Amino acid sequence: MSVKLKPIKTKKIYEEIADQIKQLIVDGYLKPGDKLPTERDLVESFKVSRSSIREALSALEMMGLIEVRTGEGTFIRKMKSESMVSSLVWALYLDKGSVLEILEVRKMIEIQAVEYAAERATSKEINELGQSLEVINNDINSQMISGKVDFRFHYLIALATHNNITIRLMDTIFDNLTHLIRVSRSKLYEGKYSPEFFYKEHMEIYEAIKRRDAKEARSQMLLHLTGVEKQILKNF
Repeated sequence: MSVKLKPIKTKKIYEEIADQIKQLIVDGYLKPGDKLPTERDLVESFKVSRSSIREALSALEMMGLIEVRTGEGTFIRKMKSESMVSSLVWALYLDKGSVLEILEVRKMIEIQAVEYAAERATSKEINELGQSLEVINNDINSQMISGKVDFRFHYLIALATHNNITIRLMDTIFDNLTHLIRVSRSKLYEGKYSPEFFYKEHMEIYEAIKRRDAKEARSQMLLHLTGVEKQILKNF
């Protein structure tokens, strides 16, 4: 890296490190695909501990600004579309408050959406929801339910509302949650949140929709999203 980095002298060291790297991205000194220096080199440049560097890189990865490639190093993420660019700019200002707001909006939308889904879902949509649940169950053996499989389940619920605005809102929320949950997923299965428990919560939601029990569907969705929210916020 040809740009001179400044030694860190604040209490929240990892935040200062992350801010400097983010600014280099904003100013164009670091571009998508560029490789960051090694941890050792960053330690020397910033004059901080290795743990501070790792915290900063973890925060940047959670924001979706960098990606770690095993055996290759850490790279600035490549942007695939205009929506990705918008998400990236938004992520530059991501903090715990912003994450909490996203999760709150998710609850506001999904808790009402699951009620409508219980009332409006067609037999075909309920079957598709059941099939996605089977995929989640298959993932239990790997001890890690993928974000793609999880999002599929929740997105099918949105589709079953037959409300186009709700579906568009879910698209936006999922764009913002993708990187956050991808990085948080390994931490998600700590404590009570084993993959089996995660599957059980989804099953309870599905069963309520299948019975057309809108009130119970709301209750189970609230329980699930509140638990996930607590686990994600632990990462901050």
